[in-house]
Amino acid sequence: MGSQIDEGLLDEKLAIIEGVKSWQPRLISKLESVIRSGDEDTLFRMNPIRFAREKGVEEEEAIDLFLHSVKAGLFRLNWQLWCPGCGGIVESFDSLRTLGTHYHCNFCQVNLEATLDDYIEITFALSPRVRDIEFNHPETLSAEDFFLRYIFHPEAYFPDGTKFGDAMKKQKPPMFYLEPDAKFEIGMTLPPGTVSGSDWLNRLDLFLAVAGEPMQAIEEVDIFLDPGSIRAPKAELRPGPKVLRFRNRTALKGAIILMSHPEGEIHSPLAFPPFLSGKRLFNSQTFRDLFQSETIQGEEGIAIKDITVLFTDLKSSTALYDRIGDLQAYHLVRQHFGSLARVINKHGGAIVKTIGDAVMATFLQPAEALGAALGMLDEIDRFNQSNGSKDIVLKIGIHKGSSIAVTLNERLDYFGQTVNVASRVQGLAGAEEIYITQEMYDVPEVRALIKDHPVNAKDARLKGIQEKVKVFRVRARPAEVSAPLRLERLAT
Repeated sequence: MGSQIDEGLLDEKLAIIEGVKSWQPRLISKLESVIRSGDEDTLFRMNPIRFAREKGVEEEEAIDLFLHSVKAGLFRLNWQLWCPGCGGIVESFDSLRTLGTHYHCNFCQVNLEATLDDYIEITFALSPRVRDIEFNHPETLSAEDFFLRYIFHPEAYFPDGTKFGDAMKKQKPPMFYLEPDAKFEIGMTLPPGTVSGSDWLNRLDLFLAVAGEPMQAIEEVDIFLDPGSIRAPKAELRPGPKVLRFRNRTALKGAIILMSHPEGEIHSPLAFPPFLSGKRLFNSQTFRDLFQSETIQGEEGIAIKDITVLFTDLKSSTALYDRIGDLQAYHLVRQHFGSLARVINKHGGAIVKTIGDAVMATFLQPAEALGAALGMLDEIDRFNQSNGSKDIVLKIGIHKGSSIAVTLNERLDYFGQTVNVASRVQGLAGAEEIYITQEMYDVPEVRALIKDHPVNAKDARLKGIQEKVKVFRVRARPAEVSAPLRLERLAT
């Protein structure tokens, strides 16, 4: 199984990817080198952020590379929900359609909310048609490899830097398979505290309390794996030596792991190295262009803790259509969309949708959004100069905050008050003006960008918002004298 490569298929896929766009020098050969010589753990869960840092390429370029590799059939895209307590994969799937709003870790016995910012990681697995690896056949793995290499995050670490996998190897918790109708005994000396366990294959959890006077004699404890449960008749044990006798009374194979937690043990949440999050993937224009069929199922959507939303619109567009005619105006509007798209993508944003003459875009960082807004004004100025008339005049609004990723009109979209406020703030803007909210202005990088621009502050009423909102108007023309950001009060 291991390292056999289908040379013809690999060459075919790499040629397809190479022809997609102009890549950074030697990027395709760097990818080929990893495919040929990379270890199987790496090829099973390729992290594009790690790949970018190790190979000296831009992160966005690496993300685009792997997304195009999926489209070409060289890699498969995997969505993985990690548990911050144990670093285990609670859910793994190849389509966004199966992503839910909540998930449960049987090992930690906790319910978790799925948010696109945190523990939803996107990895890429090499196609088994190109090179087959052992992780494509998890049933062949030893129990230890199944848990430490297949289930638990290989790079998760504690606050002191210790890797979770290394700590597990040192502690050596029981890990074993339990075949149908099979029995298995394991000896453990249990201190006061608790014992948690999980049958990872069947998504079952076990919890035992350990309390009371310690026992000197060995106690035998029966634990049964039944359809839909794993349980012990005695849910509370006394401290001391035990023989835990497992019996599988189902027709399904189990994969069991046990962990003793001494009384008073403090377990901090695990940290993870930088990875491609669901939020960042949603903000990739390449992902939106290549995988338009990816949608979120259900009506609840998936939470996003922080996203920056930008809206543009045209000043006096109705008069434009009336003055130059529908056909020419439509052509100009389409051209201006292309100009805005280039600026948005250059600043790390993605166009969510166009609405009439308007554009909605999202950014991971507020300063990227403001940088794009300033760049748009410059770009449209050049656009108008090249056309010999000032027909296209922008108005821009930006806000940041939490949101919900949803499916609207069969495409990925965003919903919530952050989107509403961004749209309303854009409605305040006049010709060649950018309006931002207090939340945007409070970001130091944003203030640094506009320190040489005249900025006006006011309290505004926005439709649908009960309280007045502090907004800041940034004008396109920079101040004549560079100075710290000056605020002028506008009439409210």
